[in-house]
Amino acid sequence: MNTKSVKSFTFISAALLLFAHASNAQAVNAQYGSAISGTTISLFTDEAKIGYDSGNAGLFALGYFNDGFNVANEAANVSDSATLSNFLGSFNVLHETSFNIATAAGFLSAAEPNLGDSAGIGKETYILTLGGISSYSQSSSATEIGLFRDSDTFGVLPAGEAPIAKDYNITSTTYSDVILGSEFLGEALSGGFTGFSGNIYASQALGNAVPEPSTYALFLGIFSIGFVYWRKRTAKTASQEQS
Repeated sequence: MNTKSVKSFTFISAALLLFAHASNAQAVNAQYGSAISGTTISLFTDEAKIGYDSGNAGLFALGYFNDGFNVANEAANVSDSATLSNFLGSFNVLHETSFNIATAAGFLSAAEPNLGDSAGIGKETYILTLGGISSYSQSSSATEIGLFRDSDTFGVLPAGEAPIAKDYNITSTTYSDVILGSEFLGEALSGGFTGFSGNIYASQALGNAVPEPSTYALFLGIFSIGFVYWRKRTAKTASQEQS
C-alpha cells in the first residue's frame, strides 16, 4: 500500500470512528409544554390569568434543583427579586422556550429538545414559568414565577439511550404539585378555544419583602425617639406660653 493509500485509509477510518461515536451517543428526547387531551387544554398565564405570549412576555423552562435543596421550604421564601435570585441559584436549566412563539395566549406547543446525556440523570424535574422576561439570562428581572411538577408522570430524568434516543414526554393538561403559583381547573375558554376548557397554571407576582423582626424593632425605636422628642418640645412650648 502506497503512502497516498495509507493516508486515505487513515482518514476514512477516523471518519467512520467519529460517525460510530456520534451515532451511539446517549441522548434523551424531552417533550414538555402545553397539551390538549379531548376538549381540555393546559395554559400558562400570569397572576391575572392573562396568557403569556409575544405581547405578555414570559419564559417556560425545564430543569432540576441541586441535591439537598429543599424546594418546598425555599419556595416559601420567594417574595422579591433578591429571594428569587437566591432560589433560582439552585435551579439548573435543561431547556428554555420563550412564550414569544406561543401559538395562542398561554398555549406553547410542546418543545422537543434533545438533552444529550444530561448531568441531571435521576433528578426530579420541574416546569418553571417566569413572567416579564423572555430569556433565562434575565431571570433576576422576572416579575412573576410559577413552579409546577406532576409526581405521577414526571418521575426522574432518565439516562440517555443510543442509537435511538430515550423519550421523556411530560406534556400534560394537569400538574399535581403547584409549588409556586395557582391552578384553575375547567375554565371556560373563548375565541379560538371555544368549546374547550382550560386548566390554567398561573404564576404569582413578586411582592415586597416582609420586614424581618429586627427591622420592625428598628422602626419602633425610631418612632419612640421621635415621639419622646415631640412630647418634650410640646411641653416646653406650653410652659413658655404660661409664663
